Amino acid sequence: MRIRIGRGFWGSRFGLVLLGTCIFLLLCVAGIGTYYWISFGRMIDLRLSGHIQQTTAKIYAAPQRIFTGESLSLADMANHLQRAGYSELDVSGTPGRYILHGNEIEIRPSSESYFGTKNRLVVDFNGAQIQKIRSMDNGAAVDSAEVEPELLTALFDSSREKRRAISYNDIPKILRDAVLSVEDRRFFEHPGFDPVRILGAAWADLRHGARVQGGSTISMQVARSFFFSTDRTWRRKVAETIVALELEHRFNKQQIFELYANEIYLGNRGSFAIHGFGEASLAYFNKDLREVTLPEAAFLAGIIHAPNRYSTSERRPDRAVEALDRALLAMTENGAITAEQATAAKKAPLQIVGGGLEGSTAPYFVDMVKDHLLDRFSESDLLSQSFRV
Repeated sequence: MRIRIGRGFWGSRFGLVLLGTCIFLLLCVAGIGTYYWISFGRMIDLRLSGHIQQTTAKIYAAPQRIFTGESLSLADMANHLQRAGYSELDVSGTPGRYILHGNEIEIRPSSESYFGTKNRLVVDFNGAQIQKIRSMDNGAAVDSAEVEPELLTALFDSSREKRRAISYNDIPKILRDAVLSVEDRRFFEHPGFDPVRILGAAWADLRHGARVQGGSTISMQVARSFFFSTDRTWRRKVAETIVALELEHRFNKQQIFELYANEIYLGNRGSFAIHGFGEASLAYFNKDLREVTLPEAAFLAGIIHAPNRYSTSERRPDRAVEALDRALLAMTENGAITAEQATAAKKAPLQIVGGGLEGSTAPYFVDMVKDHLLDRFSESDLLSQSFRV
């Protein structure tokens, strides 16, 4: 039987049924899409409004006490504050900021500080010695004062995380280039998912007969980090893509990259997990993120692929070289650096600091502290009240 589709087809019974079915399916798809768009929008608002870190009890080292006449330089003081999470800029989520004025430093704790906005100080230096300490709260000179202690760990985080919030402008261009070259070269061009990257990853997997290359964009990785598990199912992948598209709709590219830079898991050092490049720079190189060199930036980008494998790179230099080479090759292919720069970076010494004593002693100490606290407080209080121990 022949069916001639002409002007009268859509007026026929068959045409009307087909048209109605198409409209119904389109309405179903639109309805489901709208439902998930609204649902995920609410989830994004709840998850990303305010502070991204969990509210939980935190364990600190003893506050450092400084005193007039002490042999301590301005640089040493600034380094200590950086290790304690302070920034020169007013960055949300940090325990405070410090401001340099010639030979003096202003120490301004925030609400996230161990001191809770109190204990603001001005410290004057004379060479490598503290000359004067003044309280900004009452203007009085004091002989000694306490400054921010270093955070050991969050008490109830399953991974005992440490992170150091940074802004997009804190991230040096060389690190941005390294991360984009390794993880998402078209990040500033695609709308949240990248068909070119997905097809390239699928082709690479087919050629090698196994999963060798991921197709997730940075936006999709942010969606996964904040909202989903790492289970590799098609439903999770679809939901991840929808959230990535909505993130792109709600935030600009710089804001999404900033979320990524603060959330990305970068291995374990001692008794805690490292999240974000700000903390990773300190943990692996004991330096402020803004001071990283090309080899250090390449290493940080190179370990994203398998952070646990590279956590002990100071003891396994071959693994450090592996991560470094991967990132430098990607940066060269992407035109971020020249072949000569890559060669020089490979020859430069990569001085990764050790994980420290915490790896063997802190877990047991933290467990002891937790047991003592649970004798006095409920677990719900310790999770919700932001106690500082």
